[in-house]
Amino acid sequence: MEKLEALIEKYQNEKHKSIRRIGMGYYADVYKVSYEKGRSIAVKVYKAKGVMEKEKNSLGFLSQHSYAPMPAVRWTHKGDECFERDVLCMDFLKGTIGGAVHYFSKKKKRRLAESVAENLIAFHNVKSPDGFGEIFSDTRYETFNEYYKVQAEKILEMAEALEKKGQLTPFVTDTLKKAYSQFDIIFYLPVTEAVLTHGDYNMWNILVDKKSCSVSAVIDPFGCLWADSEYDLYQLNNANGKKLGLLDAYASKKSLSENCLAKMAFYELFNSVEHYYESGHPVRKRKMVKRTKQLKKFLGV
Repeated sequence: MEKLEALIEKYQNEKHKSIRRIGMGYYADVYKVSYEKGRSIAVKVYKAKGVMEKEKNSLGFLSQHSYAPMPAVRWTHKGDECFERDVLCMDFLKGTIGGAVHYFSKKKKRRLAESVAENLIAFHNVKSPDGFGEIFSDTRYETFNEYYKVQAEKILEMAEALEKKGQLTPFVTDTLKKAYSQFDIIFYLPVTEAVLTHGDYNMWNILVDKKSCSVSAVIDPFGCLWADSEYDLYQLNNANGKKLGLLDAYASKKSLSENCLAKMAFYELFNSVEHYYESGHPVRKRKMVKRTKQLKKFLGV
């Protein structure tokens, strides 16, 4: 902690009153650094190389299209001999973490759900001028299936590596292989528009103004793509999203495809494998079994 405090003081050029860890994730930990006169910043310390630069770029781009504020980046530090981890400093935005918000009133739940859905749709209304793929990559694909089938194949290889380490069971990897073999059946409807996706749009990454029952800020974009708009939707059922009715709120404003639920199950399981592999975080086996069973419902014999 002493090295981190020294690094922050160097970049900020002033002493802080306090520093407190407020978040722990697969790829980074987040600290709130407080100063005189009620001023605060958020400092994100990354566990893996390469993630910080992508998040910095994603925050800059997505903030241009979000209804709700997103944190502005103040400075970044690339790991060196003084402090080995990458660090990103950004504005500290006020609000309650959405995953911790619970309303008993149906009216308040609906108001918040509509606010969450509207902000996601604001992202999805932004279209790529030149095809599908990673936002900051020069490589583009004419169709989403062409892009995503390549990614799914890479994730299968990750799953096999995790199984060899005892992190995944054959039940999970066999289901992944079967789903991949039925890729063209699951993704039978063409995705006609390449839209901007947040990549991790769930209530843990949304700040809420509890009084107005609305989104006060959006944080932590991850793996942003020009992709299928429904690529983001499985996240709406995570955390407390299902209780708030986020998917229903989204569907009331933007119609879903016939194969949406099957795609959501596919995205969730495959993306979970990728996150565990890339982060090195221990696999939550019960959660993976649950997601595997969900995908298995949509697979043929």
